[in-house]
Amino acid sequence: MDKSTDGENTAPGVVKTAKNGNGKAKAAATSAGAKPVRKRKKIKDANAPKHPLTGYVRYMNEFREERRLKNPALSAVDITKLLAEEWSNLSDEVKKPFLEAAEVDRLRYHREVSEYKQNNVTPPSTNSKKPKSNGDGDSDHKDAVPYLNGKEEKRPGGEIRVGDYEIPIFTDDFLEHNKVIDSELRMLRKSNIDYEQQNSVLEKHVENMDNGIQKLDNETSSLRARNATLQSYLQKLRSVLAGALAGLPIGPEHKGATADNIDEYMAELHQMAKSSTHGHTLNKAKDIIRKLDLQSLAT
Repeated sequence: MDKSTDGENTAPGVVKTAKNGNGKAKAAATSAGAKPVRKRKKIKDANAPKHPLTGYVRYMNEFREERRLKNPALSAVDITKLLAEEWSNLSDEVKKPFLEAAEVDRLRYHREVSEYKQNNVTPPSTNSKKPKSNGDGDSDHKDAVPYLNGKEEKRPGGEIRVGDYEIPIFTDDFLEHNKVIDSELRMLRKSNIDYEQQNSVLEKHVENMDNGIQKLDNETSSLRARNATLQSYLQKLRSVLAGALAGLPIGPEHKGATADNIDEYMAELHQMAKSSTHGHTLNKAKDIIRKLDLQSLAT
């Protein structure tokens, strides 16, 4: 047979292999005449048990209308965001009745699901594949339904998060649940962006405050150093004046200046200068003070 006709005689659906330029095998399946099979949407049974509500959803359902009336300017997403923030800040005591009601509803759902399965068992089809046996004769898995979570999970304290209860996958409830989760994720992302912007503003404000505190600390240190210099100069001036004026009495109360009474002594001289009394004593004090080298005190 001619090699060129081998490809023409290949039946549809048979896999052919060919070598590419790099020497690797490349597989290609021919599906001539094949039509895509559309998956039919599963019809929801009106008699099926209603899925349980979590404590979080119960809290939102109870207070959503009240929050909407109190905040008419907020959108539905903002109301949901407000309720979600309230729920996260609630104490365990406040959450307890909602979580207990959710647990009762979850038990009710599992009980009704068991009854529903018993009353709606369909005979196995002769064309369906038999499930593999696990060797111990247990065939309970034939009635198993794929769930969103493989097992029941609870947070510490018994809190059940949104999505922690069982939802059969590829159902309308499952798709609706995904839409709710996606909406909450978008809301949380937006909140995260808002918080990051607020955090950036606060960080800038804190930086400005730190710079202001540093500036005030520097000014305070400078003023303290200047005050210490002035205090030292004042102490030296008192000592020099007390020594120079020690032999000049200015009345019965002050026989002469000392380190202890120098402030009162100088106040008395100032009063004599204003009243123009005791001119001889005042002139003598002026002569003594003029002879002092006060400039050297500043060094």
